[in-house]
Amino acid sequence: MMLNRFATLAPALAAALLTTVLATSCGSPTDSGTPPFLPADGTTDPAALRPGATGVAQEPGTAAAVDNIDLQYLISPGRAGQLRLGMRESQLKKVVPAELLRATTYSDNGRELPAYEMRDAQRPDAPANILHMIPDSAGGYRLRRIRIYDPQYRTAEGIGVGSPFGAARQNLGLTRVRNTPAGFAAVSGEVKTAWVIDPNSLPDKHPEEMSSTDIPPAARITGVLLYQ
Repeated sequence: MMLNRFATLAPALAAALLTTVLATSCGSPTDSGTPPFLPADGTTDPAALRPGATGVAQEPGTAAAVDNIDLQYLISPGRAGQLRLGMRESQLKKVVPAELLRATTYSDNGRELPAYEMRDAQRPDAPANILHMIPDSAGGYRLRRIRIYDPQYRTAEGIGVGSPFGAARQNLGLTRVRNTPAGFAAVSGEVKTAWVIDPNSLPDKHPEEMSSTDIPPAARITGVLLYQ
């Protein structure tokens, strides 16, 4: 009698168990086709995305932030990798091997002052950066300006030689444009950085008549100048 009753109930229990398993499986974000980082309301979890990642909208003319930039090539206010404006010549030679520095000079208001061409040991064919020195009040020389021509050097926003001018204007702002010994440049006064613009990208105007709005956003940056 008991066996007959169990035999009658068994199919119903099996069907209930199967329904429970299917419901649990269908509730899985993976099986339903919903990415695991999407909340129940269907919106994307901001923590699952980063600038430059797929799905993150980029402003036209801007550069995506560099997540894993090599600090050796990071441009920041007053710094380019291990170089820091104001550092003494003796400090400079401690962080840059002597074989990567070639002594030269530059002209400043009629004075000939010392400078260095700095090469990259890992990329000997890359353009040399130029380091301008100035007499230090304590004796000797200190680093006054850095001219960057190596495209490996980038800001945290990914801006450097070869970038469109519009990216620099959008991300770092501009205060004025001017002629420099390195060429016509747009200056970001807040971060004391000047962006040398490819002359072939400029409109047919005298430099003194141009403003930053005259520079096309697609104009190419050919050099980055850091100054104090």
